[in-house]
Amino acid sequence: MNRLLVIISLLLCLTDANAAASGKQSHAAESKTFTNSSVSLTLHIQDTKEGAYLLAERADRSQPLPPDALNVTLNRMGGRQDIIYFESYENGLRSTSFIAEPHSFLANIALSLGENSFSWDWEKHEARTEIDDAYSSQAGVTTNVATGGEIKKHTEVYGQLTIPPQQRAEVHARFTGIVEQLFTDIGQTVKAGEAIAQVQSNDSLQSYDVKAPINGVVVSRNLNIGELTSTTPLFTIVDTSVLWAELKVFPAQRGQVAEGKSVHIIANGRQLESTITSIVPSHEGQPYQLALVKVVNKDGLLSPGDLVTGIVDSQQKSVPVKIENRAIQTLNNKPVVFLNEGNAYQATPVTLGLQDDNFSEVVAGLSAGQRYVVDNSYLIKADIQKSGASHAH
Repeated sequence: MNRLLVIISLLLCLTDANAAASGKQSHAAESKTFTNSSVSLTLHIQDTKEGAYLLAERADRSQPLPPDALNVTLNRMGGRQDIIYFESYENGLRSTSFIAEPHSFLANIALSLGENSFSWDWEKHEARTEIDDAYSSQAGVTTNVATGGEIKKHTEVYGQLTIPPQQRAEVHARFTGIVEQLFTDIGQTVKAGEAIAQVQSNDSLQSYDVKAPINGVVVSRNLNIGELTSTTPLFTIVDTSVLWAELKVFPAQRGQVAEGKSVHIIANGRQLESTITSIVPSHEGQPYQLALVKVVNKDGLLSPGDLVTGIVDSQQKSVPVKIENRAIQTLNNKPVVFLNEGNAYQATPVTLGLQDDNFSEVVAGLSAGQRYVVDNSYLIKADIQKSGASHAH
């Protein structure tokens, strides 16, 4: 409740601050003229369908403006610098590349004409606001630094635990005869090579031991002392220290689920890490394949038949820049994040790549090392929208 009151108070304060500033220009114009005693230079940002150019023109159009005479560096929040190069265009110059949004920067302008040199600064802001540290902290606005790392896209599949065939054994007597002794019973643990019964052969009348072929637990006993052995197994032994998760992979998922991919098995509230051992056809022509995943069960807390969820790392990529998904907002129909420097917050459009449950790859618009808002970034968005400074055009 206290946090909610702080957020409401912050929004009201921002509204009041914007109303008080309504008499001021909310964002700088898209053009600026720089003059001194001998020259007048106008810079103008021109929007096109493809992008925005920076145009330069002298007041005296009869005097040509050589492309290499003008040098412009755009200093942006977070230490980023854009160096602008020019080419001849109509009555002046035009930048050789687009001016990235937002058009918010401190421009250092240097003009060289013959033996004369001129310099100016152009401070221009849009999609930018300032919030006092005390308010942002109370409202729960947090920041983080953009870094590189792994992006893992997941695919969920479902199935159940089974006993691998090699870990189930039906124990038979080698020769037909009478069961003389039974050394184990249902529920008892046996080791491979351990004698579990003694049988007297009908042919030789010699007694011999029946031994356990695998480690495991006896789950069934089918004969008693004095009974005649036949094709019926004496015991069934299973080893549940390792199980298989048989995960159903339907046709639409086959492109994301493959042998060797990492998978997180969720079973009985626990998460176990493994990989897909193989993909096999389903039993009896069902419309799915089975992804077989080895599940270690040394503590015995899992049982054959348990239903499980498999979260497959269907796509994994190491990226130079990633951000937390909750930091992403939409402004002017574009995904943006908010850079932070002191009390200042700046919206910057980002191009996103691969996304997983928690993080998104940033293809363009943000560099590793830049600080951005993570929690409650909607407050920053709300202030920018209220001030009318989301875009200067």
